[in-house]
Amino acid sequence: MLRTVSDSLISSPDNELVKRLRRLAAERRPGELLLEGPRVIGQALAAGVRLELLAVREGEEFEFEADRAVILTRGVFRNVAQTEHPQGVVAIGRRGEASFAEALAAARAARWPLVVLDRVQDPGNVGAIARTAAAAGAPALVALEGTADPFGPKAVRASAGHVFSLLVARAGWADLEGLRCLGAGVGGKPVDEVDLAGAEALVLGSEAHGLSRPLELVALPMAPGVESLNVAAAAAVLLYEIRRRRDW
Repeated sequence: MLRTVSDSLISSPDNELVKRLRRLAAERRPGELLLEGPRVIGQALAAGVRLELLAVREGEEFEFEADRAVILTRGVFRNVAQTEHPQGVVAIGRRGEASFAEALAAARAARWPLVVLDRVQDPGNVGAIARTAAAAGAPALVALEGTADPFGPKAVRASAGHVFSLLVARAGWADLEGLRCLGAGVGGKPVDEVDLAGAEALVLGSEAHGLSRPLELVALPMAPGVESLNVAAAAAVLLYEIRRRRDW
């Protein structure tokens, strides 16, 4: 564990740093990140996230550079860890958030549709979509109102830290005006008949409520008796189909 200040052992759950770590699990300020586990922290660092604080379970050792490092007793660490089987390290990171214009410019430069999430409320789905988008090569993701925070702890874990490989922005429907938006949904044109790679935005909606605006729709073929796919699964198929067509 690389350090810039001396370690200190924290044994009280009422310590202010411990309280801050717990607060971040429920609510974060813009630019502030709660990271848990060596894989997520490593991905964040690789993407340029600065670690303000590294908190390590007593008896563990990690090679991460941070502004400050502390050691938590095992009982206190259980108090701040968010996973069922914590891996011994949590951190507070700092990263500025992208604007919608920056996200759109990145998507256009890469010749990718902007990946847009419309009221996708499950952070696990948000994180899974971010992970797939990064793996497929999409550069940017936009969260519309009602979507779970892509940088919330659960979404970050579900993305395995790969959300930090994307430019992520918040936006409203007004920002999408004038763009060719293609929505994923039941009743749309079959995917083979739609110019996926030519869309400027691919909008993925809530499984429970669908898209909050009417859009040109693309649909995946379904076997009889199956109505729809999980939104993260549908996103994976569509994102890799976009990649396949772009690579032709």
